[in-house]
Amino acid sequence: MKTSFDSIAVVACGLLACFVSSPRDLAAGDAPPLVPSHGPIVDVQAPPQADSAGLAWKAPATWKPTPPTNQMRKAQYALPAAAGDAPEGECVVFYFGPGQGGDVKANVDRWRTMFTTADGSPGPSKVGEVKVAGRTITRVEATGTYTATSMGPGSAPPPPKTDWMMLGAVVPGADANWFFRCTGPKKTIEAERGNFDALLASIR
Repeated sequence: MKTSFDSIAVVACGLLACFVSSPRDLAAGDAPPLVPSHGPIVDVQAPPQADSAGLAWKAPATWKPTPPTNQMRKAQYALPAAAGDAPEGECVVFYFGPGQGGDVKANVDRWRTMFTTADGSPGPSKVGEVKVAGRTITRVEATGTYTATSMGPGSAPPPPKTDWMMLGAVVPGADANWFFRCTGPKKTIEAERGNFDALLASIR
């Protein structure tokens, strides 16, 4: 009789071993069976990494962030109007994708053609370079009558705006240039020159 009980015990231990995973099995990725209280298994993916091509900067506290109006605008801000200026100024950060957006000269030339004098000749402009965190940033100023480009195929350009100003910068990124451009009434943009330069100095 003792032999029978011993045989039953051996069989029972063998069955129990079938249901208990060894530490080596678990370490290899074999999870123990779920008990009924568990919910369904969900495939949780890692959060997306920051875009390696992206830039970071610190916007002035007086600039109000506004929702970008298209995908090419990575950020945009409303600038406080100077005394006597009806509309606010605007500063927009453009990024068009890897390898897109054009070179420095093409963009600087295009920006300068947006400003003309009363007789239609090119408006006054200045172009220079500043060094920030190992980058050479091209900085542009232009004044005069501002005629923006059209917003898209088939759309008419906005009406010209007299006595306006632009502060712009072309900033090299990891895979393409980024473009910072502030436009608005001349007094308003003149008042924001220090803030614009502080933003450029903060770019990383």
